[in-house]
Amino acid sequence: MLANGFDKIQRGGHTLYIRKNFRNNTLEQALLAGEKELQRCYQLTTIQSSKFARVYKFTVHFDDADREIYYKSYLYRSIWDFIKHLFRTSRASRAFNASLMLAENGFDTPAIIAMGKRKFNLFYTEDFLVTLGVENAKRIYECLFDTLENLTSEQVRSKRKLAQAFGRTVGRMHARGIFHGDLRLGNILAKQENDNWRFFLLDNERTKKIHRLPFRLRLKNLVQVNMFPPAYMSNSDRMRFFKEYWAESKKSGVKKVLLIKKILKKTSRRLRKKMRSGG
Repeated sequence: MLANGFDKIQRGGHTLYIRKNFRNNTLEQALLAGEKELQRCYQLTTIQSSKFARVYKFTVHFDDADREIYYKSYLYRSIWDFIKHLFRTSRASRAFNASLMLAENGFDTPAIIAMGKRKFNLFYTEDFLVTLGVENAKRIYECLFDTLENLTSEQVRSKRKLAQAFGRTVGRMHARGIFHGDLRLGNILAKQENDNWRFFLLDNERTKKIHRLPFRLRLKNLVQVNMFPPAYMSNSDRMRFFKEYWAESKKSGVKKVLLIKKILKKTSRRLRKKMRSGG
């Protein structure tokens, strides 16, 4: 499924879907040609990512302004992963459709500029997604970088509001039956607008909407988003997060007790393991 707001361009075995209101000939030709041409046309900055993806940041001049662009190329995890993708949609396509689904349900993601596939032969294809940078947004953990004793009273209030707003966002997501496939802190951008916070969800390829969200998936997301070390997130702020989460997700009291016990147990175990490994 593709949105109507995209034009389709084909050249040989290569296919590009480009947002209609972001047509740029230099960018389109570079995306169709491959990463070497992209590097020739733009100054690429490598962004740290998993070993199964390549991510670059660069600038495109469009509508008399410089726009920050992110390019992500999806790599196969194994031979078996390659074989599976001969019969299923690409990771780029799944991320594209999940972003549309999230937007339809009232959640923010970086705006998608383009999606494409370069097919050189039966055994060599490249799938990619191109998104627009979110101005004045940071990874959520960067917003909580200072330890609690270093914060001013205003920063403490801001952190509390962030915890509450984030709890509401995750609660609404689960109330709508949406499971985020990788809700680690590095995949959430936070942006402060006046006195409010907005959150932009990244890496949405495994995100899906389910009629009845299973307990185990709810638990998985809540453990992921609670991986703040104690020095950066107080127990009081964690409870502020959960209070707003419960209000939005409409879980019963019995489930609350069971869920929070499991979350705290798993989070504590994972944090100890992470600190021992120096992560």
